[in-house]
Amino acid sequence: MLKIGIITNLDKDKGLKVTSQVIDVLTKENIEVILESECENIYKFSDILITIGGDGTILRVAQEAIIYNIPILGINLGRLGFLADIEALEIDKLITKKNILQAKIEERMMLNTIVSNKYRYLSLNETSLIRSFSSRITEFEISINNKIFDIYPADGILISTPTGSTAYNMSAGGPIVIPTSTNIILTPICPHTIYSRSIVLTEEDVISIKLLGQEELSLCIDGVVRMPINKNNTIQISKSHQKIKLLKLSNRDFFEIFSKKIFKKGDSYGNEKAKTI
Repeated sequence: MLKIGIITNLDKDKGLKVTSQVIDVLTKENIEVILESECENIYKFSDILITIGGDGTILRVAQEAIIYNIPILGINLGRLGFLADIEALEIDKLITKKNILQAKIEERMMLNTIVSNKYRYLSLNETSLIRSFSSRITEFEISINNKIFDIYPADGILISTPTGSTAYNMSAGGPIVIPTSTNIILTPICPHTIYSRSIVLTEEDVISIKLLGQEELSLCIDGVVRMPINKNNTIQISKSHQKIKLLKLSNRDFFEIFSKKIFKKGDSYGNEKAKTI
């Protein structure tokens, strides 16, 4: 029997209304449901994971799902939801056993971040180096493929995947890259220079970052993992050989999603009322 694990962001689904709806739909389809609250390791015993929340929920779940190579289907209850495939209004229409078994699996590139040749992290959106407590600008020495490229005086540095190009990278003025591509994007955060701009690198490039100042910064992995960083640490970022799997039940492509959620400020599909600013 197909086993589907459900992981809910309780802050998004207050009262578990959507979660209960998903459980009812899956049960009627003769699919075994596993709840995170009732299972010691939901990743180990599930064939597919359904996340109920926003993109942040998927980013958190991806850290474990990648270990077990489990595809994720996201139900969006958040503001934008680039990673989540369907909206709550589409649950009854799209979540059927037939659709799930025939669903397309979209593989997304991840980044491999190694700190001081000791700690290893995977990121689906981005690895960022940002100021912790100091208000001073930090100088970042950037090397690409073991050759010094430039020194950026900035508030921080973002290394993003194509999936993460519509997240922090976009807010920092970085380029939008098709999420199924395999580029690496380097974007300085508030650089104190006129010439500093984002750079789109190939999947084979390796980025090394060295801090030249005395400040302590935070290394952030998808907003999920944080650790303090100083000039004694070395940071190396490259494409990971591992890819996260996202289950696609809808037939929407990236351009439709981007148009709806960014240009038209829509908050959900099936909702005729669009946000305005």
